[in-house]
Amino acid sequence: MSILFYKKPDYRPKGEGPLNLQKCQKYVERTKDCRGEIPPDLSFERIISNKALPPCSLQDFIDYLAYVTHDAENLQFYLWLVDYHQRFRNAPPEEIALSPKWKFDDPQSSPRYSGNSNNSGLGYSDKTLSVLGIKDFDAIEEEDISNASTVEDHPSPYATTLGTLKFSEIPLLESNPPDGSKGKSNSAQPFRMEINRIVAHYIAPGSPRELNLSHKDRAAVLHALCRTTHPSAFHPIKQVLDLTLRNQSHPNFIRWSICNGNKPWTMFLRTFAVCNIVVGFAIAILLTLSRASRWFRILAALEWWFGITSLIAAYQGLCVLLLRRHTREVRPWEMDEYGRKYGDDDEEAGLRQSKILYEETQSRWPVKMELFGPPNMSDNETWMDRYSMKSIFKRTFEKEIPTQDRGLHTMQNKIVRQAEAWALIITVPLTVFFTVLPKGNLY
Repeated sequence: MSILFYKKPDYRPKGEGPLNLQKCQKYVERTKDCRGEIPPDLSFERIISNKALPPCSLQDFIDYLAYVTHDAENLQFYLWLVDYHQRFRNAPPEEIALSPKWKFDDPQSSPRYSGNSNNSGLGYSDKTLSVLGIKDFDAIEEEDISNASTVEDHPSPYATTLGTLKFSEIPLLESNPPDGSKGKSNSAQPFRMEINRIVAHYIAPGSPRELNLSHKDRAAVLHALCRTTHPSAFHPIKQVLDLTLRNQSHPNFIRWSICNGNKPWTMFLRTFAVCNIVVGFAIAILLTLSRASRWFRILAALEWWFGITSLIAAYQGLCVLLLRRHTREVRPWEMDEYGRKYGDDDEEAGLRQSKILYEETQSRWPVKMELFGPPNMSDNETWMDRYSMKSIFKRTFEKEIPTQDRGLHTMQNKIVRQAEAWALIITVPLTVFFTVLPKGNLY
């Protein structure tokens, strides 16, 4: 009976305003209730370590965040932060000593520290760090976010400087260094130039890929980074990004990946399914009113079963035909290179290229993995104009790309089996009802 009530991951809507721990905690609570929906093959750790296959690879995840939810900077910064965590731990001890750990003033949002200064205290789970190839995290502790506070509860002592703060104007010479010595320049701290670029690109107000941080968290992190390059200075950002990506972006991405057709194709499928159901009723009614044997009315069951199955699957965004062929329609941004190669009006070339191999196009698609670059906006990308000029027919019957991830196939097959089961439950009573009716003998 469980297959009848199987559900794909629920949609987690974004909260209004900047990210904070209270919003992230809601994502966590909602994910706990739906923990069994996503198979281990499609876990967050496997995707960000690029161990999942298309259409659930890391590149697909970043494309989804860039073109669908428009918050790719969260994953871009998160991946850099995990890499920075490892590189900082591997830095020479004498350099690490120049960047001591940072403790935030808010006791509820500050990390719990233990061990020496070369332990970053970022609070990543052991599972995540091990999957990403980061070892030696015995000093990293689990963090308690159950008592997360809001900006209003604990106003930041640095909030008054945030409105006019420009990172390039922050002095690199600390008047009172943390270790008590005088005259030490922060420019000697490890990775200082890289941190300056990260702040100017992701954290400072008005930066090209500005993270959606609260006023308090942004000011606190900027204040900490003025004095140290230790990874613990990013703790407030790490908390909200890790919880958001893991409990909101990741489930929504899996839900979106289940759909193997675009919107025009899905609407076409629903219309086609309804037509099949109507044809089934027409067959049943016409045969009932005729002198033909009542057993011929069973033929209507085929139309009903196929139409109801297709309608339920299409409601979930699935095309049964594409699923059986292990393919999906290409996304609009994936067609850019193909269109430049063959041309949208070259029908003959399009027929020769009815299916596109993922391996042949992956490296040519728009790549959003660069750490530094322009804002994550697709307005200026060439595929936008090309797609807007496509006819509704071409948008409906797009090219296909093979799907490779078995975990995704498992979820899709469950949805199709569920649709087939419900279609059978509905079709059998309809068939019995029309079969037992007496003949109309009208013709």
